[in-house]
Amino acid sequence: MTSLVRNLFFLFSITLFGVTSTILAIFNYNPMTSKLPVFMNFYTSFFVAIAGITAIILLYIKSRRAINANNNALFWPSVRQASLVSLTITTLLVLKGLKILDLLIGISVVIVVFLSELFFRTKKSLK
Repeated sequence: MTSLVRNLFFLFSITLFGVTSTILAIFNYNPMTSKLPVFMNFYTSFFVAIAGITAIILLYIKSRRAINANNNALFWPSVRQASLVSLTITTLLVLKGLKILDLLIGISVVIVVFLSELFFRTKKSLK
């Protein structure tokens, strides 16, 4: 139980840091005059914020659906799935910012992330 509480505290802390950094990047920088480090800061903090929020939501949904399950066993798969979702959203946003996103590229990114999640699920079940 203590490792779950420690992991949740770490997840909440990182999520709060990511959300705060994203909000500060949005309100303090002009994207028309900013250089590469500003964009790297924004996209990294956006990734962390979306991953943290999604992980908290997924963990809540999974813990409510499986009442008798061990919540500690649900934590890391939720973080992995949230990271993949966040990676997808951030990648699509970066491609949109670079003006190279179209429907075929977007579908390809989503399929690659979906297949990698399927890989992790089958890899886990083989043990």
